[in-house]
Amino acid sequence: MLCRAACSTSRKLVPALGALGSRRKHSLPDLPYDYGALEPHINAQIMQLHHSKHHAAYVNNLNIAEEKYRDALEKGDVTAQVALQPAIKFNGGGHINHSIFWTNLSPNGGGEPEGWFRLVQP
Repeated sequence: MLCRAACSTSRKLVPALGALGSRRKHSLPDLPYDYGALEPHINAQIMQLHHSKHHAAYVNNLNIAEEKYRDALEKGDVTAQVALQPAIKFNGGGHINHSIFWTNLSPNGGGEPEGWFRLVQP
């Protein structure tokens, strides 16, 4: 009974998730500023390492996990599909969070803090 349910679910998901086969690979976004633009607050070496190594690892591992997931879909291997979901969520989340993080930083700054944050500063 469980196998029948899992197998029928897998067959229903393949067309919906078949779009994964036509998707392009994820890529590391360019920063909207130079690595050294945030100095002296964040030095260029840290920015370069965080962007080109740390964020790039999330992107590379997400692409690998999605490729393995596509293979599992083609084979109808539900066990592998389920096993790959944490890697897709972890690396996909890391990629999305870092993409947002880079746009939240700015060499021009945002001015003085306002509201509650300003009240708790010495």
